[in-house]
Amino acid sequence: MRNFNPQPWLGSKGIRVLDRSARLLSVAAHMALTATGLQQPEGGEGDPNLGLVCGTMFGSVHSITSFDWSGVTDGPTYVNPMEFPNTVINSPAGQAAIKFKLRGVNSTISAGLVSGLYAIQYAAEFSALRPRDGAAGGRVEELCEESFLSFAKVGVISPTGRLRPFAPDRDGTVLGEGSALWMLETAESAEARGAQALVEIAGFGAAHDAHDIKAYRVRGEGATHAIQQALQAAGVGPDAIGLIVAGASGSPAGDEMELHALRNVFGQRLEQIPLSAPKAAFGEALGASGALCALTAGLALKTGKPARLHGDTGGDQQIQSEYALVNCFGCDGNNAALVLKGLN
Repeated sequence: MRNFNPQPWLGSKGIRVLDRSARLLSVAAHMALTATGLQQPEGGEGDPNLGLVCGTMFGSVHSITSFDWSGVTDGPTYVNPMEFPNTVINSPAGQAAIKFKLRGVNSTISAGLVSGLYAIQYAAEFSALRPRDGAAGGRVEELCEESFLSFAKVGVISPTGRLRPFAPDRDGTVLGEGSALWMLETAESAEARGAQALVEIAGFGAAHDAHDIKAYRVRGEGATHAIQQALQAAGVGPDAIGLIVAGASGSPAGDEMELHALRNVFGQRLEQIPLSAPKAAFGEALGASGALCALTAGLALKTGKPARLHGDTGGDQQIQSEYALVNCFGCDGNNAALVLKGLN
């Protein structure tokens, strides 16, 4: 995100102590709270029933690395103590909660590429367990030199710099960054305060099938189980899904694995379902990808049309169902799937 400037949303007060991840998450939090009418009064103490659940893969990895490198090269007595609060993975969630006076649950979930879907489900479950409470659920990830080099060293970055999900000539991914948050609450809570819900989280599934720290299990057993669990939790069958938002990132093995899983679940009907691969637009945003994919699905259900991106099928097809499936699968064996129901 070139020339990212948080001031139009956050003002200038207190920005200096926030690193890039905290700034990205805080801007998303400001947008979510403002749009849903939950922004806290300036002089108040904040809402003890409003929390934040954030998923991230690396957190503020640049801040962590810079702080540690300063201690190694200059000595521990020369590190900047003002930078220390940004050296823990839950720093962005903590900083955003402080800034917006969110005194409820505050959790950070780190589960690789699937962190964002886990965070959304965690926030939804928390709200269901405590109906008076609401939580912003989503994820954040910054793009920095450290994360780029780590992915480049394991050979997953596209040498041509083109992210082409599902394309026969795909040659790797392109990294991105961002933050996306949803405000999650029960239907009763939203109705009581006159809020209009956009989508319903209908079902969630998760399965693990790791066999290598950096390789996909191409047969897709874990991904298949995650999708089946999400459908079962939603109380619908494969025929009810009108849109699939894929987690495909241009990875030769990862995209093949996802197609295997989708064929396992949908069979020949897969060719008739609009398939969207939004990472073609925003890149592989790591910890933020799941929430961005879920946001893509929610907006598509609202408009009735899937986004047209490279790797999509269906073109200008109308979505023929109120249900969408969101996939997020990681090379570390973590697999998650979310079923959303549109409420138009």
